[in-house]
Amino acid sequence: MERGFVRVLKQPAEEIANARGHAGNTGIPYAFSDLFYRRARCLRSHVKGFAISSASFTVIAIVCIFTVGFAVNTAEDNKNAPPVKTDFSRFTGETLVYSVKWDPPWYMFFLPKMEAGELVFRFQGIDEFRGKPAVKIAVDAYSSGTLAKLADMKVEDEFLFYSTPETLCAEGSVSKIREGKRRRLLELEYFQDERRLHFRVTDEADTPHRILRDVTKTDLPPCIRDPFSTLYFYRTLNLTKGSEHNLIVGNDDRVLDVRTRVENQEAVTTMAGKFTAWRIRTDALRGGLFSQDGDFRIWVSADERKLPVRFEIKVRLGHVLGELKSVEENL
Repeated sequence: MERGFVRVLKQPAEEIANARGHAGNTGIPYAFSDLFYRRARCLRSHVKGFAISSASFTVIAIVCIFTVGFAVNTAEDNKNAPPVKTDFSRFTGETLVYSVKWDPPWYMFFLPKMEAGELVFRFQGIDEFRGKPAVKIAVDAYSSGTLAKLADMKVEDEFLFYSTPETLCAEGSVSKIREGKRRRLLELEYFQDERRLHFRVTDEADTPHRILRDVTKTDLPPCIRDPFSTLYFYRTLNLTKGSEHNLIVGNDDRVLDVRTRVENQEAVTTMAGKFTAWRIRTDALRGGLFSQDGDFRIWVSADERKLPVRFEIKVRLGHVLGELKSVEENL
C-alpha cells in the first residue's frame, strides 16, 4: 500500500485543490493542511524537475562527489607542471556500490527521506581508447524507490571514463543518459599534448539524431582528471587533519578550481560496515561548481584503502545523501 503522501502527489491537481482545508482525514492541523496541499500540488513538478536537472541524483552525485580530489598540482602557480606518476594497479577489479537518498528541504516537512537510487562504479583496469592503452572506469546510475515514483521517471545512466595509466590524466569519456524519454550521448575527448578538448552532446531521442552541443576549448592545463579518476587519485594522497588542497576540476567542457579541507575523524556506520573516516569539505573557488548556497562533504576511511564511505550534498531542493553499500575488491 502506498503511503499517504505518495497518494496525494499522484492525485490530479483539481482533486488536490478540492482537498484543501479538509484536515480531518490527515490528522494535520488546519493551518498546516492548507500548506500541505499547496505544496503537494506543485511538488510533483518540482521533484520531476529536480530529478531531470540532476539526472535523478547522477549529475549531482557524480559531478560533485568526486571532484573532491581533482588535482594536477595543488600550487596555483604550478598548474603547468607535469603530473606525478603513480601506480594505480591496486584498484583494478574494485567495485563500489552506493545507496543514494534524497532529504527534502525543511518546507517539505511532510516528506521523509526517500530512496533515490544506486551508484555503482568499477575500476576495470587497462583497456584501449583512441588506439592506445588507457585505464577504464565504468559507472552506472539507477533510479529506484519513492523518488523515482514521484518523478515518474526511470533512470539507467552509463558512464565510461578513460585516462592515462600512469597519471590518471583524462583521455576522454562516453556517457549514455537514459532518463525517461530523455536519451543523450555525451562524448568528451582530451588532447593533452595540444591542451584542448572536444565535447559533443547528441540527442538520441530524435530521429534522425540531433547534435545539441559541439564545442572545442583550448589553453587547458596539461593534465585534467575526470571526476572518477579523481576519486582514485585522491585515495593515493596522504590525508591529515587540517590539510588543504587547491585543485583543478574537469567536468564536461568545464575546468574549475576547487579547494578541499580535511576537517576531523568521525565514526561512520554504513551498510558496508563501520569505519573511522576523515570528513572532507569542498568549496568552489570559481567556475560555479555548486549552485548558490551549495555545499558538499565526503567521508573517506582513515586507513590505507581510503574508501569513500559517505557523502552529503546540499542542492537547490534539500540534500542528496549517499552511503557505501558494498565493496568488492580484487584480492
